[in-house]
Amino acid sequence: MTKRSKEKKKKSFVWIIIYMCVGAVIGGIIGFVTSGNVDLIHNSILNIGKFIETYAFEIYAITNLSIFVITLVLAGIGRKRFIKSVAREDEVYDEDIMSMAMGATGLAMMTSLILLIPAAKVILLNPHRWQTLATLIILFLVVIVSTVLQNRMVEDMKKAYPEKRGDVYDMSFKKDLIASFDEREKSIMHEAGFKAYETTSKLIFGLTIGLLFLSVIMDINLGLVFTLLAIMATVNISYVCYCIKLEKAK
Repeated sequence: MTKRSKEKKKKSFVWIIIYMCVGAVIGGIIGFVTSGNVDLIHNSILNIGKFIETYAFEIYAITNLSIFVITLVLAGIGRKRFIKSVAREDEVYDEDIMSMAMGATGLAMMTSLILLIPAAKVILLNPHRWQTLATLIILFLVVIVSTVLQNRMVEDMKKAYPEKRGDVYDMSFKKDLIASFDEREKSIMHEAGFKAYETTSKLIFGLTIGLLFLSVIMDINLGLVFTLLAIMATVNISYVCYCIKLEKAK
């Protein structure tokens, strides 16, 4: 072991101790603050649940329509700037906003479908039938328009990059599109994928710790915790397996 490696190892050990001490201090402060406010926290969480149940339709409608409007604005501005950039034959096309719009369309569709699950229990049993109808209209509006927007942006991209392939309405769209990427684009995609992996791992870890903490204060379903742990294990195991596979391939 080199001198530099020994020094690096010592510094790593020191930082581990520091992190442990900081974690102990933060945990102690949280425990001290919440120890006398267990009932308050418990009641606050129950009130949040009641609020969501009472205003399920309003939450669903406002959240989805807000994201949908943002998506429309981004798509309109992004497509306009991209088309002008292509017409000017810029060295690097102005496609940042259009890329954000492409991501926003996917977010809009996922949000519309995911929020429908907790909202359905309340909305479908609600005596006001118009709320159920309005919810379905919002769902189909967001999904259909977002899909059409995605297709138009992909077609715009194909005009600027004729080598790009893929059809939004085809189940193999992502596979065909990625296959038409050059090495630079694939490198960017892989680096962005790794950053997404890191962010997701940290988020799942934080949510797991938070749910475990709540389980001490109130009676919650620990199935949520084990689900998050299963997701985190799957993500990490998949990452390691693909790293080994790619290493052997090279």
